[in-house]
Amino acid sequence: MKRIIAIAFIAIFSLTLSNQTIAQVKISKVPIEWLAGEQPKLLSAMANSPSSREQLAGNSRSLTSLAGGWHAQAISQYKDYVYVAFSDGTKGKGDLAVGEKNPAGKLWIYNIKTKESKIIDLEKGYAHPCSIQITGNYLAITTEAEYGVSQGLGVERERRSLIQIFDLSKDPNCSVEVGRISQDDTNSGGGGLTYSPVNKCWYMLVDMLNHKKVALYKTTDEKLDSWQKEPVAYYKRYGTGAGLNLITASDNSIWGLYYGNSELHGKNLENFDIASDHVRLFKIMNPDGKTVAQRDVYKQIVNVSSPRVKGAGELLADRPGMRFGASLRYEGSNLELLVCQRNMNEIFNIDRVPLKEGNRSQVMFANLAKAKGEIYASSVSNASQSFHLKKNQSESESVILQSPIKGDVNYFSEKSVSSSGFGGLKSLKKAVEWTDALEAQSNAPLVFFYLEGLTDINAQMIEFKAEKETDTKLE
Repeated sequence: MKRIIAIAFIAIFSLTLSNQTIAQVKISKVPIEWLAGEQPKLLSAMANSPSSREQLAGNSRSLTSLAGGWHAQAISQYKDYVYVAFSDGTKGKGDLAVGEKNPAGKLWIYNIKTKESKIIDLEKGYAHPCSIQITGNYLAITTEAEYGVSQGLGVERERRSLIQIFDLSKDPNCSVEVGRISQDDTNSGGGGLTYSPVNKCWYMLVDMLNHKKVALYKTTDEKLDSWQKEPVAYYKRYGTGAGLNLITASDNSIWGLYYGNSELHGKNLENFDIASDHVRLFKIMNPDGKTVAQRDVYKQIVNVSSPRVKGAGELLADRPGMRFGASLRYEGSNLELLVCQRNMNEIFNIDRVPLKEGNRSQVMFANLAKAKGEIYASSVSNASQSFHLKKNQSESESVILQSPIKGDVNYFSEKSVSSSGFGGLKSLKKAVEWTDALEAQSNAPLVFFYLEGLTDINAQMIEFKAEKETDTKLE
């Protein structure tokens, strides 16, 4: 790994007010070189870094909780502790006031060394956690009020949300709350927390679901219990808002990162959809500590899932990563993306994506055609990197190669087999012939090859690079 990642960028600040010294603020700062430019390194790394899967088998979950509809909303990690927020599946009327009988969201805390875990209840009346971000020693978790019976049936969520901040250095089990932001008139899909070394205060970017925007809050000083009631800026929101993270860069600028999902609207086989994970990266504060009036937003598809049957439902969808609350982790000079499965099982899976700089491409292939398909993929610059695979309908696979890469896609249809017969060597030779469908070359961070068609089989290649959008600060 290059020196730019190997060095820990640590910011340490202190402030004296009224002869009282406030404790030092210590956070990791992401190198600005990873965030700036037309194709930010952070987005490329998310698209072309291999992930590893871990299984967490905690001792605090029961079959009752599994059957109760619990599903994961967010994940993050502090030292040896992994934190997963769960919506508890409680179905209410959606119009309950805060009270002792109201359900609370759950936070599952797992120690990866001791393999012990526990579940704690969050604030009463806020049953639906949406996101977690850990910044320095602090965990910020966003929760919404009672979820309601079903949004699909027209029952609206109660418009109330809460962001709690816990000091993990004092207790990793989240018993020490050091600050909170409440929103009494809006649901909130998520929130991101970071520190400004220029303004010597904290910032929180919070989703305002029914207002269709995000709000930037700030503290009056370095204390996390000094949040100003009114936000200092508003910007356009994206998707659920739940994948929000805030990032302080090495030049002291502040950036927002949104991780979400979308459908990949290509020419797919009639009964299949392709889903994708995407990231939006944008600067909201300049190095001088002033919020940006115009925001450049870089969107990058970072993963493409296996084909899935249309209408399979959100809970059953085979989608890559975490649908709502993935988090960026920068601890001990290691930059990684943490994602987790949505549904809670006896063995709970999380994916770690160590984000490393490199000239790589993730090559993905999916067969959506009524035919057997194959792809030859190789690195143009590294002859030792190549692979060849064959896939049946609805199957997919991916590999990471040094850029640039080239792909050769072919198909072997059922029609050619059945029409050839088995009368002799000539017909047998015809039966095993493959038809060329596509040859192409690319150096995009993520390249997607796919076959499609019921009778007329064809192939396509899609290159996923950062796409730039521009918007302005909202009033």
